Amino acid sequence: MNNNAIIEYIDTDLGNDILSKLKLEKWKVASQYNRLAFDKGIDFDCYTLKKNGEELYFEWDNWFEWKITGSEKIITSLAKQFSLKVK
Repeated sequence: MNNNAIIEYIDTDLGNDILSKLKLEKWKVASQYNRLAFDKGIDFDCYTLKKNGEELYFEWDNWFEWKITGSEKIITSLAKQFSLKVK
């Protein structure tokens, strides 16, 4: 991914809501942390979403919660929509 931007320290519930909303908007899960991993959703989780040539990477852990990485355009849009700050 080129010209990336990042939103960090997103509350777990809000990050889950953003992920669900994007899936409803036809973003497709291209990859995710192994569903059978013993620590999925407990200590760590991640997803890569794709739509129209764009890619978003979601990473979660139980210390820093959600982080979203993607193009500056998409990340800025998400930050505005959910009142978050771009790093």
